[in-house]
Amino acid sequence: MSNYIIETRNLTKTYLAGKSVADLSIHVQKGRIYGLLGRNGAGKTTTMKMLLGLIQPTTGEIFIWKKNLRGNEKKILPRIGSLIEAPGFYPNLTATENLNIFAALRGVPNPYAVKDALNLVHLPYKDKKLFSEYSLGMKQRLAIALAIMHDPELLILDEPMNGLDPIGIAEIRLFLRQLCEEKGKTILISSHILSEISLLADDIGILDKGVLLEEESLAKLEQKSSKYIHFTISDTAQAARILEQSFYEKQFLIQDDHNIRLYNLALSVTKIVSVFIENGLEVSEVYTCEDNLEEYFKRIIGGKEIV
Repeated sequence: MSNYIIETRNLTKTYLAGKSVADLSIHVQKGRIYGLLGRNGAGKTTTMKMLLGLIQPTTGEIFIWKKNLRGNEKKILPRIGSLIEAPGFYPNLTATENLNIFAALRGVPNPYAVKDALNLVHLPYKDKKLFSEYSLGMKQRLAIALAIMHDPELLILDEPMNGLDPIGIAEIRLFLRQLCEEKGKTILISSHILSEISLLADDIGILDKGVLLEEESLAKLEQKSSKYIHFTISDTAQAARILEQSFYEKQFLIQDDHNIRLYNLALSVTKIVSVFIENGLEVSEVYTCEDNLEEYFKRIIGGKEIV
C-alpha cells in the first residue's frame, strides 16, 4: 500500500481562457514536506483550492488518506489546516479575540488552543494590539496560527512566507520543520521562491502553466543538478556493468543508449576510460559539468527564471 496522504489522478481544471491545471498527478507522503514550486500563475493556488474542496475539478480525482475527497468532505476536511489567500479577520479585534471567534465557530475542544497557536508563531496572547495595527508579517503569522489551531494532521499552505522579513521566514521555516519532524504533520506548501522551498521541502513538484514537469525528492533533484562527469559512449548498459563490477560504483545515471553521468568525482577518469576501451567500448566525449539547482530548474521550465 502507498504511504501517500494526498494523491491526485489526472486532476484538471479548465476555465474559458484554457486549462489552469492539466492532468496533474501529485503524491504527498506522510510526515514529509512537499513543496509545490512554480512561478505566479503556474496553477499552484488552483490546485490547493481543489484539494480543499473550494473549487471543483473539471476532471480527475483527489484522494486524501486514500479516500476520494468527493463525497467524503465532511470526514476529510476537518483534519486539514489551510492557508489560502488572506483569512477574514476582524480589524477592530485583537489576535486573541479573532482566534477565539474561529475556535468557537469550529468547535475546537482544546481550551488552550488559541494560546498555544499564538505561542507557536510568536505572537502575544491577550495583548491589546488590534489586527488593523498589525504589520503584514504579523498578519501572516496570525493566518498560520489559525491554520494550526485545531491541531490538524495535514497542512496545506499557499505562499505562507509572503510578507515576512528574513527573520520571520527563518522562524516559520523552523516552525514548519518542527511540526513535521516532532509532531508528524504532513505539509503541502507552495511557493514561487526556489531558495525558500529548497531549504524547507523534502519533496518537490515543479508546476509550469498547469503542468507538472517533475516530481522528485529534493535529494535526488540536488543530485541531478550537481557536478558530474559526462560520458558519450557506444553502449551505456555495458558501461554501467563495468562501473558496478570493476569500480564498485553505483552513483551514475544512464540518460539513454549513449550518454551516462557519473557523480563520483573521486574516481580516476583516465582509468575508467581505459577500462571502457579495453572492454571494446567507443568513448567519443568525456567532460565535467556542474549545474546548480537554480540552473537546473531554469532549464526544465524552458529557460525562464524562478526567483
